[in-house]
Amino acid sequence: MTMKMLIVDDEQRIRLGLQAMVEAMDLPIEVIGLCANGIQAMDKMSGWETADCKILLTDIKMPMMDGMKLIERTRSDYPDAHIILLSGFNEFEYARQAIRFGVEEYLSKPVNKKDLFQVLKRVGERFAVLDSSEKEMVDQPLVEPKVHKKQIIADVIRMLESDLNQAFDLNELSTKVGLNPSYLCKLFKRETKKTITDYVTDLRIVKAKHILEDYPDVKMYEVGSLVGYSDPVYFTKLFKKSVGMTPKEYQSGQCAFGNHNACLD
Repeated sequence: MTMKMLIVDDEQRIRLGLQAMVEAMDLPIEVIGLCANGIQAMDKMSGWETADCKILLTDIKMPMMDGMKLIERTRSDYPDAHIILLSGFNEFEYARQAIRFGVEEYLSKPVNKKDLFQVLKRVGERFAVLDSSEKEMVDQPLVEPKVHKKQIIADVIRMLESDLNQAFDLNELSTKVGLNPSYLCKLFKRETKKTITDYVTDLRIVKAKHILEDYPDVKMYEVGSLVGYSDPVYFTKLFKKSVGMTPKEYQSGQCAFGNHNACLD
């Protein structure tokens, strides 16, 4: 399977150089985007499919949305993505901080072609192992009865709903229910008709709407933070994509069209 890769760096020469290196390698990788910052990268990520092997190669210091915030967002919205961090000589503290967001590999600048090849080869091997494991589990009939599978998904939903203001960790979630992460994603999609990421997003948007309806004086950044989005720009963009209007417009509409109680002091 072809692995789909995003390259994110605010210097065009570095982006183009990395792309040239990757495309010259004998690896099944398609570079689907060259981005100058995290905001552009998040837009490109919307083209990732559930079954894709997703690779994010990102720098740390960038305008608008830096690499650390992008990594946090990616791990939250695309928990199965493979993240590679570009690290400068004086950026060790940033690299160490990235560990908690599940960064798998590090590359020092300037990037050596041999090092890049080895990193991408390891990512491909990890994906092949996960893909093979998932196929084995899917091909073999489950010993658990259907009711047990439904109970597992109900437990997952309960855990997701109880912690909406935190980024969910797919590996931690999988460990709690005793399933392979890839298989859990497949089972969740089969039972709910949604990916885990889409399900969490829908829950967060519903919760955000309730907050906007019930608390007319709440600030938009506060709403985003309460539902797990520390970046207010990203929250506004996601809300508008889902609801068709910005959080502020939605809040104003509640006052204008019926939810009068929420608008009275």
